[in-house]
Amino acid sequence: MIGLAIAYLRRRWGQGLLSVLVGALGIAAVLVAFVGFDALPAAAERSWGGADLVVGPKGSALDLTLCCALHVSDPRGLVSEKAAMAAVTNPFVRVAAPIALGDNVQGWRIVGTTPAFLSIYRADVARGRMWNKPLEAVVGAQAAQAMHLNIGDTFVGAHGLAEGGEMHSQFPYRVIGILAPTGTVLDRLVLCDIATVRYIHKMHAEDEVQETGVTATYVNLPDAATAVIASYRSPVAMMLLPRMIDANPALSAASPSLEIARLMGYVRPLTYVAVALGALLVIIAAVSAAAALMAAMNARTKDLALLRALGAGPLKLAEVAFAEAGLIAVAAILLGCSAGALTLVVGAQILNARTGLVLAPHIDLSLLLEISISAIVVALLASAFPAIRAATTPIEEVLQS
Repeated sequence: MIGLAIAYLRRRWGQGLLSVLVGALGIAAVLVAFVGFDALPAAAERSWGGADLVVGPKGSALDLTLCCALHVSDPRGLVSEKAAMAAVTNPFVRVAAPIALGDNVQGWRIVGTTPAFLSIYRADVARGRMWNKPLEAVVGAQAAQAMHLNIGDTFVGAHGLAEGGEMHSQFPYRVIGILAPTGTVLDRLVLCDIATVRYIHKMHAEDEVQETGVTATYVNLPDAATAVIASYRSPVAMMLLPRMIDANPALSAASPSLEIARLMGYVRPLTYVAVALGALLVIIAAVSAAAALMAAMNARTKDLALLRALGAGPLKLAEVAFAEAGLIAVAAILLGCSAGALTLVVGAQILNARTGLVLAPHIDLSLLLEISISAIVVALLASAFPAIRAATTPIEEVLQS
């Protein structure tokens, strides 16, 4: 009967292929929604590493997290390093370091900071040494590999955080160290002394003053920093320190873990929508397959009657309908799971290229089993009416006619 079902499907391959494709799209959508939603927070947590607190100017805490902990957005302003460092001077804080953003090299961010920044991420210099004078740079593992930088090479930064800005040609950097891989955002950064970034931007601002007559913030804020990043010594700090800092009229505090959890809370309804859409596509595929099977059974009345005359019982004829639906379901499951896995892999590569987040989707076998069983159950339910139609074929009337 399975061989007969395959032969029937070959006769109407177009309708069968459509049911398989629609069902596969639904299964892929459900798989991507479940696995992707679980993988995103873990990717963000790996990226920010040991950065437990970000202190910056007044504004959105989520913006601070995205800009200074994940390095995927632009800064919203500047803050005094002295004021921000004083705010995190607390026994509960293990280490803190200021950062100054504003330049890039080939799209990779140049971050002015202090050596304490490496301690936040528990990073080590794999080759070379730390900087000890201006215009010396230590490059993250991924950035060094992408730009083919080695110890002793030089490069020129560009103004802004996106590739294509005005080049600071008069300030060439020299690579004096390459960091060991950490799996965090540090792998994508180019680090240097914070005084270097301040000086370059002060000179850039003074040039703009001469050209436009507008005084830039860097000129009026000698100890300017984009933010201060801190790592906690004790989890108790998460409950106390951000509130104390937010009470300062000039400062804002952001906890990356809390902000990403809040962001994922906003995204969760989209996951429900994707799962609902996937389930709807599976149901549409099942209904389409059921309608096609019902029409096929009506067209095969003489075939079914002949099979009955040759000795096939009602259950055997029902097996044909169940076998056809089962074959469609198995094909949809295989295609859908493959498409879902491919989407996750390609999506992870695009996400890494665009944001630096290392998405490591893990497809649980229990999830695959649940999706497969659900798809097969839906297919069998859809084939119930065609199976009943096949089993109750009036053999006498058909043969007489």
